[in-house]
Amino acid sequence: MRGDEQTVADFAARTIEVWVPRGVRVFSACAEWNLGMSALFAGRAEEALDRLVRLTEQGHEAAHPTVAVLAAPDTAEAAVQAGQRARAEEQARLLRRWAERTGAAWAISATHLVHALLASGADAEKQFRLALDVPGARSRPFNYARTRLLYGEWLRRARRRTDARIQLAEAAETFRRLDAAPLLARTRAEQELTGQHLRRDSAPARDTGAVLTPQELRVARLAAQGLTNREIGAQLLISPRTVGHHLANVFPKLGIVSRADLARIDFGDGLHLIG
Repeated sequence: MRGDEQTVADFAARTIEVWVPRGVRVFSACAEWNLGMSALFAGRAEEALDRLVRLTEQGHEAAHPTVAVLAAPDTAEAAVQAGQRARAEEQARLLRRWAERTGAAWAISATHLVHALLASGADAEKQFRLALDVPGARSRPFNYARTRLLYGEWLRRARRRTDARIQLAEAAETFRRLDAAPLLARTRAEQELTGQHLRRDSAPARDTGAVLTPQELRVARLAAQGLTNREIGAQLLISPRTVGHHLANVFPKLGIVSRADLARIDFGDGLHLIG
């Protein structure tokens, strides 16, 4: 949640090393779930999906039915971003069965959320609203904020910038309070894409000629993390060719010549370039 991928990886490795030989699948399942979420929050949807589907893979050391249900919203989001609709639909069915059987508020809300990710137009918005309006859904603030973020992203793509800002502001406040750095950066980048000007922390800045557009900045940050054009496009819902076009604009603005140089750029909190 806080974006410390190395800590997550180290903990997961130790967990798997200790518990897999003992056949205690719940711990190895939780390890894979955390690795999957870590990749998802870093924008690597395909890697996240590869890990998360292991939770339902018969015979796999991480397969665990209960953990699979708990992770289903993450698996569905990764599947949608990776362009694997059928996988997302599987997760929707899994969540719906659990919601019908248990009546759990989180499962009902998550079912609506996944349906929203799979839908379009008015039906998508209806499902987002239903996900947010489930009694008890607010009792899980992190998940509730993620729903607001996804809804805000959808509203922004629908050119409803004012409505998007409302959802994104609420999500940002929760992520800030929970110290969820990756999702806070993603939310703030979305806020900028709505045309909202956010207060910056004071820091040395580059010449105004090097300022990136919000979309260029987001592409550059993801590329600096090592994502491919295809992975960046899947997260931002643009084509790999468009990603390449943005990077072609980014390089001269930053005075660099390759993707490798991006790793040496200090993006701060994801909103501006420093150093």
